[in-house]
Amino acid sequence: MTEKQPPRARKLPKQSRSLFTVHAIQQACLKILDEEGAGKLTTQRIADVAGVNIASLYQYFPSKEAILADVYDKTMEELAEQASQRFREFNRLSNHSLSDTLAKIIDLECEQLLALLKLDPDFFREYQHSFDIHRYINELTQLQNNPSWQAWLEPFLVKHQCKGNPRFRGRLIEQTLQGNLRQALIEQADLLADPEFREELLQLLLAYLQ
Repeated sequence: MTEKQPPRARKLPKQSRSLFTVHAIQQACLKILDEEGAGKLTTQRIADVAGVNIASLYQYFPSKEAILADVYDKTMEELAEQASQRFREFNRLSNHSLSDTLAKIIDLECEQLLALLKLDPDFFREYQHSFDIHRYINELTQLQNNPSWQAWLEPFLVKHQCKGNPRFRGRLIEQTLQGNLRQALIEQADLLADPEFREELLQLLLAYLQ
């Protein structure tokens, strides 16, 4: 079954004036979400805060959901760039400690989901498959000539003498972590910010690997 996709912008801006208008709309959307909450988000409110005519807004976006999708895309880019900048830190840590490295990975994954959920919880839950930050970061790291998650994880497990086949273990570790995070996101999102929940996730992974 094809997953429901979020509405998208009508057209991409090319001229400087159009770029300015779309940027103002994006920033207005973020401002409303941050200061007033998702319940106050409407196309008219976005246009008012952006200082643009509602007709100008509709030139580029058919609905507030399309604006949200655009804002989520930009936020994903920012989160992915932040994560890629931490790759060396993770790589250095991975030489010394299995537990500490996995704990940092869990923290990062939880913080990214919380950042995306905070913008508009209902929208993100409905379209989370379209804003898979884990997949997005994996693709970005490879574009930057860094290894994929799986290519990095397998030698990491070998280095720390984890039992079993590292290829299968790596895949199951990824599926276990992502599955638990997604379930928490759907059922009880506040768990993602709970240090005890993160610790239990860490112990689950360590028990399997050791």
